[in-house]
Amino acid sequence: MKEKRNCKITQDLLPNYIEKLTNEDTNLFIQEHLEECGECQQMLENMQKELKANTQKTDKREVKYIKKYNRKLKFFRNALLILLVALIMIIGRKVTILTILANKESKIQKDDNFYAKIENYSSGEMKITEAYHTQNKSLVTHTIYSQEQESRKIIVYKSETEKIALIENGETKLILDEFEFNVIPISYLSIHSWENLFTAITSSVDRINLGEKECYIVRDGNTEKFIDIQTGMVLKLVDNANNITVDYRYEYGTVKDTDIIKPDTTGYKVKK
Repeated sequence: MKEKRNCKITQDLLPNYIEKLTNEDTNLFIQEHLEECGECQQMLENMQKELKANTQKTDKREVKYIKKYNRKLKFFRNALLILLVALIMIIGRKVTILTILANKESKIQKDDNFYAKIENYSSGEMKITEAYHTQNKSLVTHTIYSQEQESRKIIVYKSETEKIALIENGETKLILDEFEFNVIPISYLSIHSWENLFTAITSSVDRINLGEKECYIVRDGNTEKFIDIQTGMVLKLVDNANNITVDYRYEYGTVKDTDIIKPDTTGYKVKK
């Protein structure tokens, strides 16, 4: 009866014994019993074989899972790497294009001799600015056409010795003592690559034809800028959010002194 009781105790302890969870005294009790009991020995061997088989199955499943996980991880890592390389190439291409255009523009704008015509169209209003500029003289005419009122015109002439500013508003013609209206060629690009990086990230850059001109169109949100490929100069700006379109025309090295004629002030009154 005692032997049966010891067998039952031992068999209950065998799972923990195999897992090495029993203390030294319990281990001694189990080992002494196993030396005398063939039935418990056989049960221990069967449990060990079953545990080994289950462990091998578990190991195989774990190995299979790890391999599958590694394959997926490798796939996503490679896909991410390809995406990153593609993104770098796309942004790098745009930065290169913008920088090349800016350098072309910068070289041209060093010339003090230029003609500019800027036409600005917005809701119900059109503004046209024409400027002739040399190192010594300049003549700027700014005209505003509106559906709601008569056209207005501002004329500014400057030479080394004098400055004349005229304003026409309907029938009113005035000579102004102090008035500044300068025209500086518009630039939307930078010669520094790191400054163009932000534009490249936030904008799209695509090749397009504007009339007979080959351009790059830089789209930034609701704004579109058309840049001449040959000169790097802006040809058109479209602000879709505010319904504004601006056309630019620049010519360098073509202005002669005969193009800049002092305006006739006959009929104009000095503004008091």
